[in-house]
Amino acid sequence: MQGRILVTGFKPFGGHLSNISEEVAKSLHGEIVRGRVIESLVLSVDESGSREVSNLLPDNKYDAIMHLGLAEKADYPRIEMRAKDILDFRIPDNSGRQVSSTKISGEGDLYSTINPEDWDIVKMIDSPVISHDAGEYLCNETLYRTLLSLGDNTPCFFLHLPQSQNDARGLALQCLDRMLRPPCLDVGAGAIIHDGKFLAARRAPSEKHAGWWEFPGGKFEEGEDAAACLVREIMEELELEVEIGDGIGIWIFDHGDVVVRLHVMECRILSGDMKLHVHDKVVWCEGPNEVEWLGPDQEIAEAISAR
Repeated sequence: MQGRILVTGFKPFGGHLSNISEEVAKSLHGEIVRGRVIESLVLSVDESGSREVSNLLPDNKYDAIMHLGLAEKADYPRIEMRAKDILDFRIPDNSGRQVSSTKISGEGDLYSTINPEDWDIVKMIDSPVISHDAGEYLCNETLYRTLLSLGDNTPCFFLHLPQSQNDARGLALQCLDRMLRPPCLDVGAGAIIHDGKFLAARRAPSEKHAGWWEFPGGKFEEGEDAAACLVREIMEELELEVEIGDGIGIWIFDHGDVVVRLHVMECRILSGDMKLHVHDKVVWCEGPNEVEWLGPDQEIAEAISAR
């Protein structure tokens, strides 16, 4: 059975003739994201609309839920991580209801189950910002009632869109794609620097990706950070003791079945006679184009050379 994604938008409100969230939600209906089909729903701007998704949940299972709404005064799209247990309407909703300083449930604020820190949001359309304030109007009320009713780890959040948002549909699709990514695998990569050059190591014939060049490193083990991982991995791979320096950056690569978060740090050799265990050759490079890099490492080599 094909998985399902629910995307909601709102009708116009507050004198607006249109609502970008309604337009985007309707445009996404039937689209496929990571093997799941999008079902779109346009909500009324009143209490009934705020409860519509929570009323659906007992009889429907979704792999992800994304609420869309208009952020009237925002300059950038906002990924809302918190739904506040409070309603305080600046203007009446479309039914005429106007609520002041009223709790929704009395159970406290609720938080989205997504982790946008894994999304590489600076590379997304218009670089959305992470927000912990969804307001105190219908957007907040709808997110709150949905999270309260979910009771599991179904990815769910609210995306606030400026009325003039560029390619809002594309941004919404990017968000859904990242929501449904598999968990990130943390990997360390060491840029071993000596005399202005950096070390490249070629994978041995017996290893996966044989013949391609890379920066030494590997997967984090439990309890490790990037520095601890690299100290251990470089000793195991090259029998070198290294000192960890500055972080160069974090790259995120989506391979479909796995997402790799690559932590790259400068390293300096302290001691040891280099011996190769998973590589068959090393070279000291002055620039990024001296060897055939394993895909992601080409971009890293370019970043190091530009420093």
